[in-house]
Amino acid sequence: MNLPTKTFVYLGPQGSYTEIALDKFLMSLNLTNPATMIKTSIIKVIEAVSQDKSLTGIVPIENSIEGIVRETVDNLLRASEDLFITCEKVIPISHCLISKTDNINKIKKIVSHPQALAQCQHYINTKLSSDIIVEHASSTAAAVKSLTETADEIGAIGTEKSASIYGLHIVDKEINDIAENKTRFVMIDNYIPEATGNDKTSIAFSTKNETGCLVKVLNIFKDYNISLCYIESRPSKKIFGEYIFFVDFEGHIKDEKVSSALELIKPMINFYRLLGSYPKA
Repeated sequence: MNLPTKTFVYLGPQGSYTEIALDKFLMSLNLTNPATMIKTSIIKVIEAVSQDKSLTGIVPIENSIEGIVRETVDNLLRASEDLFITCEKVIPISHCLISKTDNINKIKKIVSHPQALAQCQHYINTKLSSDIIVEHASSTAAAVKSLTETADEIGAIGTEKSASIYGLHIVDKEINDIAENKTRFVMIDNYIPEATGNDKTSIAFSTKNETGCLVKVLNIFKDYNISLCYIESRPSKKIFGEYIFFVDFEGHIKDEKVSSALELIKPMINFYRLLGSYPKA
């Protein structure tokens, strides 16, 4: 895959954590100043890459505090089946309180992405006014950018980079409730990378409605000595009580033991989707 010819599309606006992740991806690929495209939501990033093979997308998929990014995994399932995760990066998250004012006592409303607000809940409850108004935004960077057109008493949670871009005050730094806050970002594209010997595979599946079916599936991974890195369930949104399981495990789809295990699993499931097989972060 000739990545230098690709346009990289990501969740904006400028200064978002996704843009910071994009910079890390480009550094590892030794790419400088590629064409980029900004979208206003995760679903728009995924839809764009799914529809246009000249695009490569960057989206968040998991946070160490809040867990799976539902908008990402739900929309990856809706995307075309030739869209895959091709790479991953883990980015430290350090939230800042940003505003036109540099006086924290003047802030009457706080706006940010729901995950950022959740990650700073204790700070908001203890450091800001007891009657603070909380408002959701599509991204942390969108929240910060919106301050340029609002009154001084509104604050946002975002990156230090975004405050610099939009000429705003950083009222406070490192306001995460938990310091060890990290988000895993993935690159999405229309190919599966070759095996490197240090890979991860992501799949989604639902089991048949039979007693012990999920346990049987997981035991196959155990029998083949395949280490599971992550497992999460989401409602199928089709039948009440039916769930789709998202699983990350060590190994590449072309590894013999992985392909053998997946062949044994197929009779036990009624839905399967390969989400990607790619180098581990």
